[in-house]
Amino acid sequence: MVAEDGQLLGPPAAWMLSPPVGIGLERAGFALRFALALPDRWREIVILMVAAHEDSAFERFAHRQGARAAGVTDAEIGQIQAGTFTPAGAVEAVLVQATTSLLRRAGLNAKEWSAAESALGHRAIFEVVTLVGWYRLMALQLRVFRLEPPTADAIHSET
Repeated sequence: MVAEDGQLLGPPAAWMLSPPVGIGLERAGFALRFALALPDRWREIVILMVAAHEDSAFERFAHRQGARAAGVTDAEIGQIQAGTFTPAGAVEAVLVQATTSLLRRAGLNAKEWSAAESALGHRAIFEVVTLVGWYRLMALQLRVFRLEPPTADAIHSET
């Protein structure tokens, strides 16, 4: 996203402070958005859970539309933000529990690991752990560099 005045919005605005690192982060971000085996709905639920946990207004703003496109309803988005989300099914419940544990304790206990391994498999667990770490990094960068979501009339999307 780019502001009307041409300035980058969100994490890429900070990445420009170190272009070689920023380019690497852009590549990693692309993989996390477009190369995961996780269903899109799950990816967006995890991202919104991190945004809620980290109180990241920009990430909530940036992922609301993607979550809707992935089948997360507005009511569910509100529930995720409020910490009252009810997962759709047993496997999604394991995903949400694993994400909650990663956010609260930065790990999974033996019971949580076993449940996640059975329901999700190693690749999905790896992807969830990576998403949580990545979006926590993004929230930190956004917070430190005071990068807030733009007003609706101040942006246009570069597609």
